[in-house]
Amino acid sequence: MRKKKNSVTNWRNEKKDIFAILGDNKKFLMPAILVIAVIITVVIAVSANHRATEIAANTAAEAESTTFEVTEAAMEENAHPEVNALVEKYYEASAAGDADALKEIYKGLDETEILKAVATSEYIEKIDNITVYTKPGPVEGSYVAYVYNEVKLFDYEGKVPGLETLYICTDESGNLYINGDIADAGELDYIKQISVQADVIDLNNKVASSYNEMVSGDEALAELLTKMRSGVQVSVGEALATSEATTPEDNAAEEASEEETEPGKTTITTRIIKATDVINIRSSDSETADILDKTTQGQEFKELEALANGWSKVEYKGKEAYVKTEFFEVVSEETTVVDNGEENTEEADNASAAAASSASTDSSAAASSSASTESSTSVSSAKTGKMTVTDSVKFRKGQSTDSEAITTIYAGSTVNVIEQYASGWAKIEYNNKTGYVKSEFLKD
Repeated sequence: MRKKKNSVTNWRNEKKDIFAILGDNKKFLMPAILVIAVIITVVIAVSANHRATEIAANTAAEAESTTFEVTEAAMEENAHPEVNALVEKYYEASAAGDADALKEIYKGLDETEILKAVATSEYIEKIDNITVYTKPGPVEGSYVAYVYNEVKLFDYEGKVPGLETLYICTDESGNLYINGDIADAGELDYIKQISVQADVIDLNNKVASSYNEMVSGDEALAELLTKMRSGVQVSVGEALATSEATTPEDNAAEEASEEETEPGKTTITTRIIKATDVINIRSSDSETADILDKTTQGQEFKELEALANGWSKVEYKGKEAYVKTEFFEVVSEETTVVDNGEENTEEADNASAAAASSASTDSSAAASSSASTESSTSVSSAKTGKMTVTDSVKFRKGQSTDSEAITTIYAGSTVNVIEQYASGWAKIEYNNKTGYVKSEFLKD
């Protein structure tokens, strides 16, 4: 036993305990302990800051995905005078084409939407018989308004019924405005859900039925509305083209592709158009055609052709489909040159044969024809009257690609052809102006 005790004593004598070591080396250890304490403090602070950031991010995410309770509140008719006053002011500005007033009332409208409203006003005499149906909006001081209105068009005696959905909000100063720039997904979802409630659907069906019955029973109105849609599209396209700064080189390239293509080749202009609303995609250009699908707002399509009847032929899942032109805006435009193919070559051969036959029958007539080819004033026997523009083309003051361009006439537009010349140019009337375009871009 003693031997074991001595063994323990010897170990303690040889190995100092931890407190003794700390005491003997405190002048070295204290700075090290201080450094370690600082490091621990920094780590704790960074960790706490990271947790705070995560909490803030989670809170923001929750705010962005806020859901609003949708109630079955009945629609109220003309229940809020201040809302009615705002809507009246909005329609007055729309009928007058007052862009500045529209921007002030309807927040979030982009340039194309403003241009469309201004262009549409050219056909509107007044908007009246306005009835405002409202439901509570998703946020305090907001309303979802379903506005019935009747539009009096120029050159038409009757009034066309319509229904428009407006999201009306209150700003920080307590003033009402129409919100056209809804960023919150929860608000959008709320408006979608409330708009499929029974009373809203009944109102929508009633107005749609009245409108369809009126248009289908009045050919003059249908023609006027088609003309209006086509005219609005052209006006918006022209305004956008005018606002875009282009260099002389760009203009030269565009003119070359449009008007000076090589023999045996044709220019094809394709446009990318974007849906401004959710509408049906149909199998043909008719309201009764099969519905292939629905667009989503902002969805883009390649437009194959803008038809004069207010429809656009588009590329959809590798096939052709049709949509209403009025619900789309042009995103971009591209012109390409392609070979005419065998069919066009055959037409050219037939034309050459006819010309040769004419020349062999009467050589003096051939000489006269040759002289008229170089004359810009000699009129050919080509068709005059209402014709359709087959491709986007420059509308010029004279019979030359060097002549000043008045504007651009887009495919599908209708013009009044006054004369066609052997030089390949045609004198036309368009938007109350007289000028010239290449005859090759006109068809019956």
